[in-house]
Amino acid sequence: MRKGVALVLGPQASDAAYFVAHLANAAQVPILSFGASDPNLAMQQYSYFFRTVPSDALQMNAIATFIAMFGWKKVNLIYIDDDYGAHGASSLEIYLQEKGSKLVNVSKLPSGASTEEIRAQLINLDGTQSRVFVLHTSQSLGLRVLSEAKSLHMFTSGYVWIVTDLIVTALLTQKPDLWNLKSYKGLLGMQRFIYHSDLYKGLLVQWQANNSADIENLGFSSQLDAYAVYAYDSLYMAAFAIASHLAQGHGFKFTEFYEKHDSFVGGSDFRHIKVLESGPALRDTLLSTTLQGASGFIKFTEDGDNINAAFGYVNLVEKNVSVVAYWTNSDKLLENVSINTNSTIEIANATLLKIVWPGGSSIIPRGWVLPRRGQPLRIGIPMKAGFHEIVSIMKNAANKIIYDGFCIKVFEAAIRRLSYPVTFQFYSVQSKITGKVNPEYDDLIKKVHSGEYDIAVGDILITENRLTLVDFTQPYISSGLIMLVRDAKINHDISWAFLGPFKVSMWCTILGFAIFIGIVIWILEQKENEDFHGPPIEQLKNVLWFTFSTFFKTHKERLKGFLASFILILWLFVILVITSSYTASLTALLTVEKLKPEIEGWESLLKMDAPVGYQTGSFVKDFLIDFGIRADRLKDLASLQEYKNALDAGPQNGVIAIVDELPYIELFLATECKNYAMVGQVKTRSGWGFAFTKGSGLAEDLSSEILKMQEDGDWHRLHTQWFKQELCTDTENVDEQPNRLGVKRFRALFGIMSAVSIFSIVLHFVTRPNGYVRAKATMFLASVRVRDLKRTIWRPQHSHIQ
Repeated sequence: MRKGVALVLGPQASDAAYFVAHLANAAQVPILSFGASDPNLAMQQYSYFFRTVPSDALQMNAIATFIAMFGWKKVNLIYIDDDYGAHGASSLEIYLQEKGSKLVNVSKLPSGASTEEIRAQLINLDGTQSRVFVLHTSQSLGLRVLSEAKSLHMFTSGYVWIVTDLIVTALLTQKPDLWNLKSYKGLLGMQRFIYHSDLYKGLLVQWQANNSADIENLGFSSQLDAYAVYAYDSLYMAAFAIASHLAQGHGFKFTEFYEKHDSFVGGSDFRHIKVLESGPALRDTLLSTTLQGASGFIKFTEDGDNINAAFGYVNLVEKNVSVVAYWTNSDKLLENVSINTNSTIEIANATLLKIVWPGGSSIIPRGWVLPRRGQPLRIGIPMKAGFHEIVSIMKNAANKIIYDGFCIKVFEAAIRRLSYPVTFQFYSVQSKITGKVNPEYDDLIKKVHSGEYDIAVGDILITENRLTLVDFTQPYISSGLIMLVRDAKINHDISWAFLGPFKVSMWCTILGFAIFIGIVIWILEQKENEDFHGPPIEQLKNVLWFTFSTFFKTHKERLKGFLASFILILWLFVILVITSSYTASLTALLTVEKLKPEIEGWESLLKMDAPVGYQTGSFVKDFLIDFGIRADRLKDLASLQEYKNALDAGPQNGVIAIVDELPYIELFLATECKNYAMVGQVKTRSGWGFAFTKGSGLAEDLSSEILKMQEDGDWHRLHTQWFKQELCTDTENVDEQPNRLGVKRFRALFGIMSAVSIFSIVLHFVTRPNGYVRAKATMFLASVRVRDLKRTIWRPQHSHIQ
């Protein structure tokens, strides 16, 4: 730099590149690296830094894509403790989170780590549940880690090992020991993909010819590694850029650093660095230069990175190394075919990949194992004083503890549906304060977090604070906080109460029957009774008046025929029954009081000073205090019977309301449906879940089974069995009009009335002579003709007057 440099080619290592990049910035000299892949080496910090090698950020994206495709959610990472390792680890964590996975155990090793240090870290990681390992280190350290992992039997069935490209290069190009490759059977690695173009093939032939002696005598690989190809292309890229720079009329004039920075007070070595005055122009030339090189098409982004990148996923099997898939920076996984960087063949299913996994298995590993291998899972169950439909811990006649209840049965049903066996043992958890029932649920969660229990099963609400300590399954029942109150009696508006005793159908039936009875009596009485004689309009008026006056016993017409009198007596009996029923129903409607809660919402609970109940041991107490209710107003209750007694006693000796989770309140109302009600909106909506130690893969699998149970009906069957809503079918307290009467209750009475009426009409016509019917028809037609004649005579006179 003191003599003047126009462009720096290299360096290969990322740690050295940081120092050189600082100098290049000061000297305004572009640096073109073919091996420094650290993601933090970018133009945001180093404006003169370019690289033909793809950034490790892309490699980590490729690894995360592969992991996500197989559905592995928890990943272990081992990386070298330097900038190269740390920045790669940071990128991997970001991409895993974007794709729904995460790092659960991270181990960093110094470059000179001893064998004891490596073994200790591996043993620690092997004790966790995750079996997916990503190794991102230098070549020498990576080979030592793999060797120790092999000696610890960590290359057996169930493990997944993915190594980054430097380690793959070390395995394949640096005097490869075929026995070592066989030892790492099932290893997966990342390899920078170079399309085998004619240019690449020509370069390969030339290199093999120049190094044939080393290849034959020293056992070097006959294939070019990607970094050698990137170096070759970098040299040509630099030559093209400089030629273009000179062709544009720029020269290479240098000025000492201190002359451009008068205030600089650094050491003498830095003061005399030669600054390239046309450096910015050369940088712009590099940004605009393109090249079809041996590694493919090269063009730089605004960050100085190669715009095209591709990686191959290699699989070590015995002495062979096969590429099972490819990844490009379009974020797609491509089939194992002869591809170029523009390929669009996307893998849709992980099972299509022909991969041999550690242990020689072709079955895709789960990516995790159960904790406490060889021992049953320790499952903590909260011992409750009440609510045995939810969780029950009882002793049978043989003095054996029986764990039962809705939560237990859902857990057992989900476990049975897993495709692999899981052994477990229940342990009852008591209160650490009283040493008896109703433990603090937050204490139970802490015991799972500390490893005292592997799982907690019960009515455990999923909250944000608990999620920081443990992993939860998919909620197996919805929950949230709601208020339970006893109803108080008040009067309702009765302005339209007189219509209330009968339903609309009953009112219509009464009206229809009144008209029908009137017509029947007219038919029976029309000949003999003068009250039913006269013009048709008058007869109609008389019939309707007679019929409706019977409701009030004010009719003046006297019936002469036996059949008509019998029908009337029967109709009056029907009216008596109807009016009596109406009176009784109206009386009940006006005197029976409806029920309405005294508390209608959360705000009204704050305004009152009465005691409020909550379930012993639950988080509801803290919630109510945070909500604004004084602690001295709170009263803990342990069972459904205590809930009932406290509400029945009222605010003087009991509570005005109980705040609890929705399933408990539903369980209470399933048997106590009278005089109690839920009020207010549901707060803190969440659900109950099973709690697992962090990183447990079993939580993921059990969540899937819970969802399947909810879809295929198993969950509903268990819910119906334990909550038993059918026990409480009396819904009088919510019926708005419980005393309204319908036609159904009087159908026998109306049926008899109809049958007798029809029979009377038939008998009436059968017993009359035929001449009578003919005479009645003649008289009716004559009356109609006379009326029509009068209208005919009147209309012309009226027209004449006009």
